[in-house]
Amino acid sequence: MKRLLISFLITAIIFCFAIPVKATQNIDQKVSKLESKVSRKFAKTYCNSTGFGISNDGALRFSLGETKGEFSKNPLVEKVDLNRLKDQILTDIADTCYYFDLTKDDLDGFSLVYKPK
Repeated sequence: MKRLLISFLITAIIFCFAIPVKATQNIDQKVSKLESKVSRKFAKTYCNSTGFGISNDGALRFSLGETKGEFSKNPLVEKVDLNRLKDQILTDIADTCYYFDLTKDDLDGFSLVYKPK
């Protein structure tokens, strides 16, 4: 009986003083991480495509489709800043496969949200 009372008392104390915990990451950090993932995925796909002998335009279209297909269902994709993402993509492509001829205008068709036709 004593053990039951002591265990009940300890359990009550533990649950009475429990403090709710909030997640530490805010939306901006999550969006920034998503932008980084998208940029790395795009650069990797583009570099691999050109490495296999696909033309630059074909590799660009293929990378656009692959990246859009992978990230379009993410709920944070609407909050992504496309101009900042395009700059990051160009930097990642230059760092990954040392290709510097791609410009921001080449990425005009880049969008992560599927639009109904």
